[in-house]
Amino acid sequence: MTRMPDTDVAIIGAGLAGLSIATWLAESGDGATLPRVTLIEPRLEDANDHTWCFWDQQPHPFREAICHRWPRWRLHHKGQVVEREDQEACYAMISEDALSTTASRKLQDVNEFDVKRGTYVRSISPGRDFLDVNTTLGTLEARLVIDTRPPSLSSLSRQQGMWQVFHGLELEVPGHGFDVTTATLMDFQPSTDSIDFIYLLPLSSTRLLVEWTCFHVDRGAPTCRDLLTPEGLPNRLAHWLHQRLTGWTVIRHETGCLPMMPVRPPTLDSRYLAAGVRGGWMRPSTGYSFETCQRGARAVSGQLLQAAATGRWQLSAPRLRGPVLHWMDKVFLHALRRQPERAPEWFMQMFASTQAAQQRRFLGDTPGWLDMLAMMRALPSAPFLKAALAMAILPTGR
Repeated sequence: MTRMPDTDVAIIGAGLAGLSIATWLAESGDGATLPRVTLIEPRLEDANDHTWCFWDQQPHPFREAICHRWPRWRLHHKGQVVEREDQEACYAMISEDALSTTASRKLQDVNEFDVKRGTYVRSISPGRDFLDVNTTLGTLEARLVIDTRPPSLSSLSRQQGMWQVFHGLELEVPGHGFDVTTATLMDFQPSTDSIDFIYLLPLSSTRLLVEWTCFHVDRGAPTCRDLLTPEGLPNRLAHWLHQRLTGWTVIRHETGCLPMMPVRPPTLDSRYLAAGVRGGWMRPSTGYSFETCQRGARAVSGQLLQAAATGRWQLSAPRLRGPVLHWMDKVFLHALRRQPERAPEWFMQMFASTQAAQQRRFLGDTPGWLDMLAMMRALPSAPFLKAALAMAILPTGR
């Protein structure tokens, strides 16, 4: 008699990537045999301390969870403003709470899905027939494992990128005066060794999401440590708020540190797949991840359905961006590392010289050749040629 595992698929992590894969699988079944899926999540409850923003330009299972849309977006630097508008694909936001609620509702009546909260994964080891997932509740045998935990430092190409460190505040500010149809993607702030900007989203006529973001080569630098304070106000953000706003009340905080650098996904065998940031799904040069995560989740869910139908239990990493776009990202990041003081000028020039649709496709990880060419032509050639040459002779390192 053939021995059965505890589950067909173990998904480690019920965050954006894990919930997206599970939800795409549940919605893509369409009567087909679904594999048994176990989601393993260390948190007992979601904290609602994350939001994901993206251009709403492709179908996905979380459209109903979008809580805000902005048809216009802008950049600001030293009195200059670049603004673009696209009514067909607005800039959009989903909160962690809305994403989790939507996923739970779509999965709650699917018998093949089980969620184990408050459970930590200690190790994953290959057995003869299955993968052994060693957890705080014991060992779980699975045919396939999808690992969405954060990447280890050893998997990051730290010499080829920067850290994106941010501290955001959702504020109640009656009469704040900001246009509720326009998202401010970058309002550049003075800095000596990093790229700093305010990211501001008007959520209503009385509510704002204000975030101080810093691109820095060293996440341990004092400026980064100040932003990563979980409670209280970072000094620079507090100064900005006191200068620009009056009568504000903090509703919630969100902080984070994202690796804007190439990721080398860990491998085990064909039964294991790293996904999400761990799998390199996040765009290295921007930190955007939602749209790419949906494409990856859709591709992986298709593989899972095929595995359940054929009995051939194996996975392969989905191809989410081409080699040219990957190379452009590395060159851009290397140029930012070499000359961070010129970044505001470059971003302003890039947005001023391209169209709204080109920008959203490029930043959303779905550019065509003409979009990539437009972006390259919008930037000064000399610093990026130097960055490309320097990158070609840079030894591979961490």
